[in-house]
Amino acid sequence: MTNPKDKVYKMAQTMFAAGKQFYCREWVFHKLQHSNSGNNAGVVSGKGTAWVCVVSRRPGSGKTALSTELLWPSSPASLQRGLHRQALAFHFCRAQDSDTLCVGGFIRGLVTQICRNPAVQSLFQPGECERNPAEAFKRCILLPLLGMKPPQQSLFLLVDSIDEGCNVAEGEQTSTGISGTIAELLADHYEFFPPWLLLLCSARKQSKTVTKMFTGEYKQL
Repeated sequence: MTNPKDKVYKMAQTMFAAGKQFYCREWVFHKLQHSNSGNNAGVVSGKGTAWVCVVSRRPGSGKTALSTELLWPSSPASLQRGLHRQALAFHFCRAQDSDTLCVGGFIRGLVTQICRNPAVQSLFQPGECERNPAEAFKRCILLPLLGMKPPQQSLFLLVDSIDEGCNVAEGEQTSTGISGTIAELLADHYEFFPPWLLLLCSARKQSKTVTKMFTGEYKQL
């Protein structure tokens, strides 16, 4: 079985356009910085509501390039802004790679990045993520996050192309069941995130069924 940690870094290397200069879209980074700084009140007080921010654009408009630049900045402006230092964890969904659409693999990848405590790692039982992903997400992601000491500044969890694998189009409802996709899993649980953590996702503009899964403190760019 492939080590989840190896899959995380393989995903990073695959998505990162090494050596390519990133241009424009500075307004997006400004809005993202403003959105994430809005969580700082929750960092200070330890109270607040969960936030989700969705970058919604047409196919081919550079959403994944934006996510990549956010995590591994190539431009001086992005480096100076320092948003990459606020990334707690990330995941890239890719239509041509079924492993990246697997809810169980998504949870294991987050545990690898967020919860390095061996005690948390030992909570996993073979096949548990596939049998009951919601329970695994609560026990191995949510509870450790809620038990963490709030950081000095707000952080974000980035999920690129969250609508991949959902097989939905405007006017259609083809849910695979509770927590059947990564989008459903996060929509069911993001409101329980600690107030210092922003859920940042990207999706195609026409995937309105997916973006409507997220309610409450919600921003769309």
